[in-house]
Amino acid sequence: MAKKKYRVFKKKVVYSKGPIRLIDCKVRTPHGKVLSRQVLEHPGCVVIIPRTDGGKYVLVRQYRFPLGKYLWEFPAGGREPGETFSHAAKRELMEEIGMEPGKLEKLLEFYPTPGISGEKMHVFLAWGLEPAVAQKDEDEDFELGTFSLSEIGRMIHLGEIVDGKTLIGFFYLEKPKNH
Repeated sequence: MAKKKYRVFKKKVVYSKGPIRLIDCKVRTPHGKVLSRQVLEHPGCVVIIPRTDGGKYVLVRQYRFPLGKYLWEFPAGGREPGETFSHAAKRELMEEIGMEPGKLEKLLEFYPTPGISGEKMHVFLAWGLEPAVAQKDEDEDFELGTFSLSEIGRMIHLGEIVDGKTLIGFFYLEKPKNH
């Protein structure tokens, strides 16, 4: 059975800065009801799981302003206009941990907040890491840590890792058929 579609018949940009736009939409439901929905438009981002030659994983600890605290996370960042997701992953890895991947494999994609945004996160595994330097963003100030998969699991269990993209990356890696 074909699903009936919601139809957007009016859009208004409420706020726009950098890659993010807040859009107010007037929507007609399949049953004819008119609703107002706000959508955060975002061009998508990358999440990189850096694996060392010793089989450990690099996390960054950074301050997250909306939460008012520091979080341990896999490196991640936005995509520049016209940039492929794999190129964005390489660039972000150099900016955040000062390493360039010898190999990069896309693992999965997911929507972190589908109720308010169409942002899609593209998760990559990076290995064969070599030192590289790239200009950091002005707000990037990272502490780096290298952890085994079991140490990351313990940190999740203790509530020391609460970032969604890192949780998804960890549980993907933990599956026996995966890396």
